[in-house]
Amino acid sequence: QFEQELRLEDQLSTFKQTFSEFSLSYSVFKGFKIEIPFRYMTYKDKTKQRVSFGGSYKYSFKPVSLKHRTKYQRTYEKQGEIPEELIRNKFSIMYRLNKKIEPYVSGEFIQLIDAHNYPLDETRFSFGLTYELPRKNSMKIFYTLKKEDKTKKTPAEIGVFGLSYNFSF
Repeated sequence: QFEQELRLEDQLSTFKQTFSEFSLSYSVFKGFKIEIPFRYMTYKDKTKQRVSFGGSYKYSFKPVSLKHRTKYQRTYEKQGEIPEELIRNKFSIMYRLNKKIEPYVSGEFIQLIDAHNYPLDETRFSFGLTYELPRKNSMKIFYTLKKEDKTKKTPAEIGVFGLSYNFSF
């Protein structure tokens, strides 16, 4: 799979980041798949690379689907620097309106692996819409409210608007 995404903040007025992600996935059995994504992220003042390993299970009782994803990730910002390691758990509910349109809501909980006192570092709550395009292409439009750096004295609350394009081989 290949995904390209653009994220904006401050009521769509400020560039937050863009990224390109390549991932290999394998469907182990119906509803369960494993995935290895690599992401290259560009911000205003820096770049980062991320490699992950994860698994997801999706249960469908049409038109509603429930999905849980767990992911281990390592993010590299500067060469020689110790990478940031996280565990991410995401829960999603999707509703298939028709063959092309699927709105969703999700919650994600991100934990630092090396934190001792308060491992939950970030929460994200999202809602959006996935639109299926011909030939295994799709577009997604979404809004995410995230609270990050919860381990710090003054955590940040950020609203992110995103537009994503996904192509599967």
